[in-house]
Amino acid sequence: MEKGQILKNGTKVFLLLLMAVCLAAGGFLTGRAAGRAEADQLTEEKEALHDANRSSIENMIIEDGPVYVIGHKNPDTDTVCSAIAYARLLNLLGVEAEARITGKLSNETAFILNEAEVEAPPVLEDASGEDIFLVDHSEYAQSVEGMRDAHIVGILDHHGVGNVNTGHQLVYEARPIGATATIVWLDYKNYGLEIDKSTAHILLGAILSDTNGLTVSTVTGTDRQAVDDLAEIAGVTDIDELMKQIHMEKLSYEGMSDEEILFSDYKEYEASGVKYGMALVSAFDEEIAADLSERMKASMAENAEKTDVDLLYTTVGIREPGLTADYVIPLDEHSEEILTAAFPDYDEYNGTAYIYRSGLGRKTIFVPGMNDFLGAYPHE
Repeated sequence: MEKGQILKNGTKVFLLLLMAVCLAAGGFLTGRAAGRAEADQLTEEKEALHDANRSSIENMIIEDGPVYVIGHKNPDTDTVCSAIAYARLLNLLGVEAEARITGKLSNETAFILNEAEVEAPPVLEDASGEDIFLVDHSEYAQSVEGMRDAHIVGILDHHGVGNVNTGHQLVYEARPIGATATIVWLDYKNYGLEIDKSTAHILLGAILSDTNGLTVSTVTGTDRQAVDDLAEIAGVTDIDELMKQIHMEKLSYEGMSDEEILFSDYKEYEASGVKYGMALVSAFDEEIAADLSERMKASMAENAEKTDVDLLYTTVGIREPGLTADYVIPLDEHSEEILTAAFPDYDEYNGTAYIYRSGLGRKTIFVPGMNDFLGAYPHE
């Protein structure tokens, strides 16, 4: 083949290759442009969804402000940390809000706040006339004094519907989920708000506390997803170790009187005109549970007049690997009669406490069962 012909053929090949490259590049660029357009559309749709969720706050009826975000009496970790985190959320949405607590913090809650370098909110002793956003409860019996005369602007909860009511629109969100803190995390996501490191830490601690390390029956996939996301934001690389620390703090009543232990996780309820109270205390083993049962029985007798109930109980609960038990202590004969009628399948009575070795969880079994029984039980 002549040299000129070879060059001519080579030129054709080069041109064909160049055309192929250009076509491929054009397709690549077109693909990138299409991908960018799709991503931009998804971003716009996400922002529109965030805006739609945020707009639900715009109609919140605030009288004077600020809005005090507050949990229940005898505050536990979930109620305190949820109040702090939700107050921060409201401020990010342009609502002047401040977290408040209703009493002394438990050792566990103090530990979590200290680890996150978050200060405990001030105590609100009377809610009368204040703008209030309730978290982790919707019962007047569990609220701080003056709540019936407060202006309630919202409720965030994971329990049953309580008796708090208003004559106006309000933000109301309740989900059958492991912890109120999980709902707070979900709202940050739904509103498109960034969670800072300290807020992530206290929400993580609250979820682990209220779900006993994601082991209770109320835990959902949402709770698990929240824990993973919050741990990453908070920089917590060993969730199991954090849970162990929280658990040990929860079991520690160092520096607390028996009265403080009794009311450290105490809630009151009302059903069919009957008021009842249940305190929760935690123990590591059955020897400690038996000792705490005796002490709480005496403390209930000494402090019953400080409650506003017809029936009074304390549960000393054990939630350890391979060991679950609830030691339920009634205050008096009437409380005992109702307990054994409503929950007759106890495993043992040790003279002080009725022992339920399959567990008698306050939120999942005791309160629903007591409400059903009191609705059917003949009483004045």
